Amino acid sequence: MIKSYIKNEKIISYEIIYKPIKHVYFRKTQTHILISANNKMSEKSILNILDINFDKIYKLQTKSPRLKTNKFQLWGENVTKESYFDNLSPTEDNYKKILINETLNKIKEFEPLLIKDLSKLNLSTVPTKVKLLKSKFGSCHTLKKDIIINGFLAKLDPKYLYYVLLHEYCHLLIPNHSKSFYECLDILLPNHKLIQKQLRKYVISF
Repeated sequence: MIKSYIKNEKIISYEIIYKPIKHVYFRKTQTHILISANNKMSEKSILNILDINFDKIYKLQTKSPRLKTNKFQLWGENVTKESYFDNLSPTEDNYKKILINETLNKIKEFEPLLIKDLSKLNLSTVPTKVKLLKSKFGSCHTLKKDIIINGFLAKLDPKYLYYVLLHEYCHLLIPNHSKSFYECLDILLPNHKLIQKQLRKYVISF
């Protein structure tokens, strides 16, 4: 049965499931927090743990779900399999090549704006490669002075690709994520925090 726990005018909807386990676990479902607890634990003891960790669990409850992209998606729009391959053989290799080429072409399209923005930090463009990365949107090799961009970004709105480009270029000046790094991003893209927050919701998948 789903119940409610109220604290500081905030509500957590929860359901307790008893199992032969040692610890208490909290898991978010679409409608409530599912609590798994030992068979011998009293509800009072479980709610005491919930109360101690209330803010953390409330944040878990209200956290937005991760966003997944469709397989055939380009620049934020769903496309048919036929139009995606555009007379190419519908193989997995061609699928990946299309994402890479789309990203490279968009970077080339961005070049005039990129040069203009980078001049604010006295930066020039550097060689940029596109790969299909599993766990990050881009990377910067500060010694080699080159940038790698994830071809997954070809599936999303182009603003995310441009944000990642500027993010990696700032690493040419500051290799870490210190305050100074974000001050550089502030100069190039004042709304970068919002775009970064939106981008982090996406699950990288191909």
